[in-house]
Amino acid sequence: MNERDKTIIKYLQGDLSLSSEPFRLLADQLGCTQDEVMEAVEELQDRGIMRRIGAILRHRRAGYVHNAMIMWVVPGERVDEAGEYMASFTEISHCYLRETPAGWPYNLYSMIHARTSQRLEEIVESIARELGIQEYKVVRTVKEFKKTSMKYY
Repeated sequence: MNERDKTIIKYLQGDLSLSSEPFRLLADQLGCTQDEVMEAVEELQDRGIMRRIGAILRHRRAGYVHNAMIMWVVPGERVDEAGEYMASFTEISHCYLRETPAGWPYNLYSMIHARTSQRLEEIVESIARELGIQEYKVVRTVKEFKKTSMKYY
């Protein structure tokens, strides 16, 4: 990855201007056109360095105030199936397979965001029923201390 790539990634990690030319400042900084910036972004995506450019929703401000991490016990041979199924829910923002230290059975974790407690419970029950998962814990968010996107450069 060269310095131009790093500059593009650094710029895209920040807030873009709400304008008809959101890449104008970056293009000027790089000494190129906005079209060339977009070509470089597509190249970063093609190389698998960048997945996408997207808006970040402040979920609590948007009414998604019922949030919980669900800790699941899923047999190793079913982890991929379970993870892919959970990832298909729009209300699930994160789904991770993690190490299981001695004495700790939970290996798959998902973060659910819902507008109501009832909807959150419906999602959990639906997943457990569909996948036949008997053992899980719902850990509701009490307070958010930090939520930011990772800054790489």
